[in-house]
Amino acid sequence: MMALRVIASLVLIASITLGSVPVTGKQDIFTPASFDSYDVTLVDGETLGMRLSNGRILFNSSANRKYYVTLSKAKTGRQVKTFTVSGDSFNVDAGSLMDEDILYCVTIAYEAFGMEVDSGDNYIFKRGENIYFWKTGNYEYNLETCKELWTDEQSLKECLEPQNDVECDDPVLIGYSDRICEGARDDWEKAFRIYKFISSEMAYDKEAADTASAGYQDSAVDVIRSGKAVCEGFSNAFAALCRAQGIPAVVEFGIGFSDYKEMTTREPTTGDLADHAWAAVYLGGKWLFLDPTYDMSRYYYGPKDVRVYEESTKYYLLPLESFSNDHRIYDADTRHGIPTAGYCGNGTNGTWFEITRDGVCHISGTGTVKMPSGVNGFHTVVFEPGSYVTDIAQYGFCDCDLLTTVILPESVTSIADSAFNTCEDLQYVYIPDSCTYIGVSAFIGCDELSYVRIPDTCTDIGRRAFDGCPRLYISVPDGFADLADDYDTKPMYIEER
Repeated sequence: MMALRVIASLVLIASITLGSVPVTGKQDIFTPASFDSYDVTLVDGETLGMRLSNGRILFNSSANRKYYVTLSKAKTGRQVKTFTVSGDSFNVDAGSLMDEDILYCVTIAYEAFGMEVDSGDNYIFKRGENIYFWKTGNYEYNLETCKELWTDEQSLKECLEPQNDVECDDPVLIGYSDRICEGARDDWEKAFRIYKFISSEMAYDKEAADTASAGYQDSAVDVIRSGKAVCEGFSNAFAALCRAQGIPAVVEFGIGFSDYKEMTTREPTTGDLADHAWAAVYLGGKWLFLDPTYDMSRYYYGPKDVRVYEESTKYYLLPLESFSNDHRIYDADTRHGIPTAGYCGNGTNGTWFEITRDGVCHISGTGTVKMPSGVNGFHTVVFEPGSYVTDIAQYGFCDCDLLTTVILPESVTSIADSAFNTCEDLQYVYIPDSCTYIGVSAFIGCDELSYVRIPDTCTDIGRRAFDGCPRLYISVPDGFADLADDYDTKPMYIEER
């Protein structure tokens, strides 16, 4: 999991520019989506269908209730009009209030569980006499990556089990989960209470996000005890608290677009790393998406500086169509991964990978290995016989969350900068005698790493190569005793041979 990696954590009010590529021309921005309707899932399990036709938004509700539909300009947030409607079928004339080629947001408010809640992230625009859902480059991409969210019995059971930083079997966490959900009538109310607990009672740790560089403790239990975290910590806590109630949930990683400018101009490339985390929950026979960080109402700047903002539920239980507006999904933290194959490096004959259903990544070929961005749903790497891998590239296995053990082949001579950055489940790595170089931040943030032996042939270890590894027993050649002098989080023990 990514926690607070060397790149910046995402917070809604911040602007992240990593990998930003400006879009030229309105035609590139204002393109109709491939769909003209989708269902909004309400917090109590009811649904509200939205369809666009002839300049109007047509709604079909599974429950007869009152709604407040607000049309706002997406760039400025200025409200254009709020429609008060009720019943199980109604429509609003949004088109007559809209200017062409301006992005608008539709927010739907209603009452559920005795309080007013809202659902947002519905973006539309006008072209001629018609209105359309806005096309984002993320939707088709996310359709592929979300194939990892399987719904068979085996996969759903997996999403109820404890994982690193998702300690749903911990007695403290179970106690919190039971208290939060006490008296809830069903899983819909339980999940909603958990989300509200995180988004309104916890705080985004802005102080740590601005100052820390590695080793942020974001396990679900730590987050609940401290009451503050960054994005991944909230996601871990939500997944663990849900799993403790028997509700399948997973942590997801990818790119979060923090404001209007990013959402409408940033085009991620294949080299962009994940910079944000959120969650998905299985309710009503389908996976739904949520982002507690984007709905966070409390921000921690220090012991005497906690700022409180208006509570929101706009990013809770969103369908993929609307969630994709400002989220690009790289992967879910599931152990089975997506069976796939492809190219992962360079060399005389090339380097290739194949991920099988059991979560094993088979690597073959020659030269350098670098897994494609977002391809990290595996727990074991096997270097096939006959291969001659010489280098693990920069960010080669970065943020491979589930990777537990790595035995590098005897042909490897170099482990580049950030090669295993934030592989949080990695416990053991074998570094062969052929290796002469370990790069800057090569294993930074691998907080489960327990044992590493640096061979005598290795003469160059980059700065902070093993920072953020508090459980690590590391054996180093003579001359490297001061390896961790500048670390923020030092290894447990350094043995100099």
